[in-house]
Amino acid sequence: MPYQITAFSGAQEERRDLAGFLARFVSDGELPHPRPGDDDPAVWLRRMTWWWDENPHCQEDSPRGFLLHHASAGLVGFSGLIPFTYTSAGENIPTLVTTTLFVRDLHRSAVMGLITRQRALGRDFQIIDGSPSPEMRRLLGKLGYEHAGDRSQYVFPTRTFGGSLARLALVAADWSVPLPSAAETAGCRLINDPARWIEPASGRDEAGSIRRASDPATLAWLARCGSEPRAFFGLVDADGVPIARALGVYKKRVGVNACLFLDHADFHPGGGGLLLLVKKLLSDPAAGLARDTAMIVISRFGSPSWHGVPGRTAGSILHYQLPSRWQGRPRSCLPVEGDLVLL
Repeated sequence: MPYQITAFSGAQEERRDLAGFLARFVSDGELPHPRPGDDDPAVWLRRMTWWWDENPHCQEDSPRGFLLHHASAGLVGFSGLIPFTYTSAGENIPTLVTTTLFVRDLHRSAVMGLITRQRALGRDFQIIDGSPSPEMRRLLGKLGYEHAGDRSQYVFPTRTFGGSLARLALVAADWSVPLPSAAETAGCRLINDPARWIEPASGRDEAGSIRRASDPATLAWLARCGSEPRAFFGLVDADGVPIARALGVYKKRVGVNACLFLDHADFHPGGGGLLLLVKKLLSDPAAGLARDTAMIVISRFGSPSWHGVPGRTAGSILHYQLPSRWQGRPRSCLPVEGDLVLL
C-alpha cells in the first residue's frame, strides 16, 4: 500500500522532523489561515513542549497523534492529540483534544485513514475538536460529534474605552450586564497566581455534569502556555472564600486589545461571582489587567440568557464525542476548549 499511518511517539528526533514538515506545509501555502510563527519549526517545537512536556495530563503512554507517510513522498500528514482530563461525579474522563489536521493537498484521499485511527480512540477517550475548517466541521457532524451550540458574549469596556457610559449603551443593546457597586467588592481581594488558588469542590454547574479538570496544575499550565498574552484572575471574599475565577487571554483586533475570559467559574451563591470579578478588575488599577485593555469579554455556553440578558450571539467551532459509558450526561462547555489556546 502507498500509505502508512503510525502513532507519533513524541521522541525528539521525530519532533524535529514533524516541526520541519509543519513549517514547510504552511510556507507552501497549504494552510488557509496561518497564525504568526506557523512557518517556523522552532515555534512548532515550542508548541509541542506545551502540549506534551509541560502538560500535567500527559502521561508516558498518552496518545500524541498519528503520522501519515507515503511510500515515495515521505511524511505527508499529521493529526495531533493533546491529552486532558475531564471529571464527572468523581470519575476521571480521559480526553484528547485534536490539533489541526495537516495533510498535503496531493494526498487528501488518505485523510479518512487518519480520522479512522482517531475515532478508534473514541472508545476510551472523549475526543474534542475545535477545527476552524467548515469542511471538517461538516464531517464531524456526519460522524456523530456533538456541537456545543452558539456562545453568548458579554462586553465590559474599561475606562480607556468609554467606561460606564459605554457600558450603559451596551446594557441597553443587551450586549452587557449591569455591574455590582464598588462597595460590594470592597472586602474582596484578587489572586493572580493560579498556584495559590484553591478550587472549591464544585461550582454552580449541574451536579454530575462533565467538566474540565481545574486543579492548580491545570490552571497554571493554561496560564503560562500559548503564544498570546494571558493572565489568571481569582476573586475571594474577606475570609478567603472563592467567589469566581477566570483565565483571561488578550487578543488585539483592529488596534483594540480585549481580555477574553475563555475559562471561568462562578462560585457565588447567587451566580454573581463573575460580575464581582469584572467590577474588581475594572475599578482597581492594581488588579493585574493589562494597561492597554479596552474591554473584558465573557463568553458563555448553554443558556439563552445570563442575568436575564441574551448577550451577543457568537458562533462556535467546538465539537466533542464521548465514549458510550459517559454519553447522555450533562456537559459544561467553555470557550477555552480546543487547541487554539495552546498554539
